[in-house]
Amino acid sequence: MRQMRFFLIGLSMVATFTLAQAQPIKLQCEVEGKFADAEGKATATRVAIELQVIGKHLYFTVLGPKPFEMRVSTLVTEEYEGKNLTSSTQLGARRRHRASGQETSLLIERGSIELAAYNDVPVQGKLQRFKYTGKCKQLGG
Repeated sequence: MRQMRFFLIGLSMVATFTLAQAQPIKLQCEVEGKFADAEGKATATRVAIELQVIGKHLYFTVLGPKPFEMRVSTLVTEEYEGKNLTSSTQLGARRRHRASGQETSLLIERGSIELAAYNDVPVQGKLQRFKYTGKCKQLGG
């Protein structure tokens, strides 16, 4: 319970303050996922998420086995369109590659620390959406 309180305080600080540079918030999540069009059993694994705020942008890095692994941010560049999905109940971002249309998205529920994400993955020359969800906890709190 204490870890959840520190996590919620950290998320509130991220949403409230715009920092020049911050230490990353680290989460560990037990997730299940599968390709959107696939039938059958979901793949289960553990992933690590690092959230960092630099300036007014959010940066998420998901570390784990492919196709769970991804990077998503709110940053807008010539190559990528980033969007901040943060609200009073969720923290997140979506990123789309302008040329290929490949998207990644990550949302974390503030209260329950539940993750919902998707990652467009090239499979046999075609993008397929891999969706996953799970429960997270803050590390090192």
